[in-house]
Amino acid sequence: MKGDKRQRTRARLIDAAREIIRTKGFHAVSMQEVAERAGMSRGAIYGNFRNREELLLAVVATLWPPVTPQLRSGTSPRELLTSIGQAVAEAAREREPMAVGAASFQLYALSHPAMRKVIAEENSKIYAQITESLTALIPPDSLPMPAETFVRVTHAMSDGLMFAHFMAPEEFTDDIIVTAFKALAGPADLSR
Repeated sequence: MKGDKRQRTRARLIDAAREIIRTKGFHAVSMQEVAERAGMSRGAIYGNFRNREELLLAVVATLWPPVTPQLRSGTSPRELLTSIGQAVAEAAREREPMAVGAASFQLYALSHPAMRKVIAEENSKIYAQITESLTALIPPDSLPMPAETFVRVTHAMSDGLMFAHFMAPEEFTDDIIVTAFKALAGPADLSR
């Protein structure tokens, strides 16, 4: 039961921070206001989050989880990249209403070195996990580049193509997004 209470407390704090972000942006989030909106003490925040950056990252994680395509063992690089492209295209459509919030978080992170450091550390962990999962499903030598690099490149492409879609959805359609990822696999083998 104690774990459930902790999860509920964290969820209330994240929801309170998310509401502040919606109305005022990432820059305006103060621990005091989060506590007040959640009906808790500042101690409750620090009992659940080490600092403001950790709380903000928890909010981002609820709104912007990693894109996770459905993969199966033995997938070819072209199938893998097509699946990633389809998942990114779907995520771009679903996340379009959050585009302004996502852009404001990027601006916030760019202007706060401590946050950039935390994001880099978290991304490094995520990249390692994804690389491990990926290489369990597909032989690393079949990828167009080393697996560690592949994971980073596809992440950068995902974010870039999503933001391009947000700015001009009629130009960056699902087909364009999928085609961009498939291009990493090289020319299609038409002899099959």
